Parts: sequence; structure tokens; C-alpha cells
Amino acid sequence: MFSPCAASLRANFLLPKARHLKCLTSSWRWQKTEASPLVKREIVDDPRPAKSAEVEARPFRDIPSPDVGLTSTIKYFKETEGFTKVYKLTNRLFTEHGPIFRDDILFGGEPAVHTIDPDDFEKVFRSEGRYPRRPPIDIWIEHRKRRNYFIGVFSADGEEWYRIRKSIAPKIMLPEIIEENIDNFNAVTKDTVARLVQLNKDCGPNDHIPDLEGELSKWSTESIGTVAFDTRLGLYDDPIPPEALQFINEVQNFFALSHKLIFSAAHRIAGPYIDTPLFKKFLKCGDTILDIGQGFVEKKMMELKEMAEKGTDSSDNSQVVSVLTYLLTKEDLTPEEVNGHVIDVVANGVDQTSITALWWLYNLARFPHVQEKIYQEIQSVVGIDGEVTPHNLAKLHYLKASLKESLRLNPTVGTLERILDQDVALSGYTVPANVSTTLNTPY
Repeated sequence: MFSPCAASLRANFLLPKARHLKCLTSSWRWQKTEASPLVKREIVDDPRPAKSAEVEARPFRDIPSPDVGLTSTIKYFKETEGFTKVYKLTNRLFTEHGPIFRDDILFGGEPAVHTIDPDDFEKVFRSEGRYPRRPPIDIWIEHRKRRNYFIGVFSADGEEWYRIRKSIAPKIMLPEIIEENIDNFNAVTKDTVARLVQLNKDCGPNDHIPDLEGELSKWSTESIGTVAFDTRLGLYDDPIPPEALQFINEVQNFFALSHKLIFSAAHRIAGPYIDTPLFKKFLKCGDTILDIGQGFVEKKMMELKEMAEKGTDSSDNSQVVSVLTYLLTKEDLTPEEVNGHVIDVVANGVDQTSITALWWLYNLARFPHVQEKIYQEIQSVVGIDGEVTPHNLAKLHYLKASLKESLRLNPTVGTLERILDQDVALSGYTVPANVSTTLNTPY
């Protein structure tokens, strides 16, 4: 979604300042950023049988498994800085046990398999069928149920997931949506660039943006808002509407608290009986997101109602149809499901888009020659004072390739999980049906 916005950001401001991003990386979610081919990954004592059509898969119990004793758990806790950097643990376990290992407690208490082999990824995807099943994030579902609220596409599963996703996919999954909203994206990007320029002037000799991640969150939220509501949320107004800024902060807190709860021993032990202080904080955060998001939805619905009463067509002066407007016309969705859809689109866009852009800029700072090549491409295709259009966006081949490469090096989501309805052979071992399988990308 952010390629046209990023092109303008890159051309007008970020290229000459990208060299200053290196000093900010200490505050980012750190991942290994130097990719290497999987075949060069150092693996100790790979126990897998040789790949051969004639080799019978070994039983599930033979899959290598880490020690889960108290001493090992304390060691893992320290190495991952309190389980805040879990990728360090998975890196260690893959190095010690090979490209596949079994875990019965470390990552959630249920038997699970972790693999890093692309061949296994293919087998899992080919075996999942039309309705993929994923292990539920129980705390997300629990929060929505307590609010008696639509659980959303990110927590739904099986046929219900397919029904929900099918209803919204035409509005968020097609390239034409970028073209449809490109004028809105350009308008948001101009405001973003103006703010970054002013922040740069104000920072004095430091010559860098103090909170680039926060600024990218504003940019992504405002951009996503134009898709969801075909209106601005006001993050570049003076003063900024407090609910818009709070929405960003609470979304970031929501994901941070989710991570803590998943690895919280206190929550695992006491959760079935009482709400721990951490879980109460999580519930309050989730409630705030729903309340603010509901306010955005209700404001837009009121505008549409007033236009209908006046006999005004919302598409008279624009070809843009917001996600909310589109979903309201879907007869197979309840009003509650429409509201939940839109809130989820905005909330997840805040985190995913801004983090992806942050890593992309970091990687551009690491490779100045790539920066320069992108800059020259933009100068040639868009021009110094030009705007990104559907026509010239299609010609920014190197820019889009660099974004894809950055996503390969630093994916926003490092794992995918599936629960299959049939047995499958992965890395020479039989993984039974209904066992969670995690596909890990190497860091």
C-alpha cells in the first residue's frame, strides 16, 4: 500500500537523511539483517534422513526436541531477554537440532513442530486445503468475546475465516485499490514530508528524526484511514485530535502486551482462574482500540446518512469508495461485522505498514548504492516535482524490487502457523494431523 507514498517520501526527504538512521537502530526490534542462502546456514548434527522418495518417514516422537527443564528454561529466559527476543531462541534451537524440532511447552504448552525448510513450507501450504486452520490467539478471542464483539478475520478460522475474508478481499487485496486511492496517498505523503522537514530543522545538530518509528506510524495510520473511511483522521492537524494519537499508541501497546502475555508464566498458571494485572491491562487496551475505532466508524456512517438524506451521492466527486462504504453494501455482513472489519483494517495497518517501512529505510541506509539507484529511478520516472500516478508507479521497478527484498530480509511477521487435517511428512518425519506446525523465516 505504501509504495507510492514511499516514493514521494524517498525523493523529497529521506534519501539525503538516511545515513542518520543507523544511530537509531538501538531502539528498534532487532533482527539479523544480513541474509544468507539457507544452504549456508550452520546446522549442527542434522539428524534428518536423506531426502529420498524411498525413505519412509520416521515417527513423530523421533523429531528432535529441546530440553524443557527448569535450568534450560532459565537459560532461554536470559538469552531472549525475558522472551522479548524469541528469535534468538529459535535460532539456537534450529542450530542445535537441525531444520526441524518438536516443542511441547516453550511456545504455548501444546505439542508443536517448528521448521525452517522451504520444502516443508510448500508441503504444508499444499496440504492446508481451501480453509486454512491456525492456532488461535486465545487472549484476542477472549477479549472480543467479553465485549460480545465480532472476533474479526485475524482470529477467525476455517470456513468462517473464508467467508469473512471473501467479503473484504476485493477491497483490500487488489492492486487497483492502490490506484483508486493514490490521490489520497499523495496528499498524506505531502503532509508527512512537510512534518519531517520541520522536525529535521528543529532537531539542531543531531540532524536526525528523534522518533522516526512514531512518525511512520502517523503516516501509515493516516494513509490507511483514507482507505477505510475515505477521510482524514487528522494526525497532521494542529492540534492533533487526541483520539487519533491515542489509537496509534494503544495499537502498539496491544501487540506488545500480547507478546508478554503469551510468554507470561503467571498468566498461564493463574489465567484460568483469575485475571492477572497484565491481562487486565491488555483488556483495557483492547477496549480502548474498539471504542476509538467505533468512534471513527460512527462518524463516517453519520456522514453517509446525512448525504443520503440530502440526496447526495458520495461518489459524485470521487471514484474512491471507502472500505466502510463498500462493506455497508454487503448484505451478507451484519453491522457489527462491518464495524469489526474496518477497525481491524486500520489497527493492523498501523503496525504492519509502519514496521515494514522502517526496516526498508534501515536497509536503504545500509546500502547507499541502492538508495542512489532508487533516487535516479524516481527522478527519471516521476520527476523532481512530480506526483506518483498509477501510470508512473507501474514503471518504478527497482523501487518495488528493493521493497520486496527488504521484506525478504526482515519480514514483518517472522512465522506462520498451520494445523493440518491430515498427516504430513516434513523433513523426513511424520507430523500427525491436528498438530500445530510453525513455519519460521530465518533471521
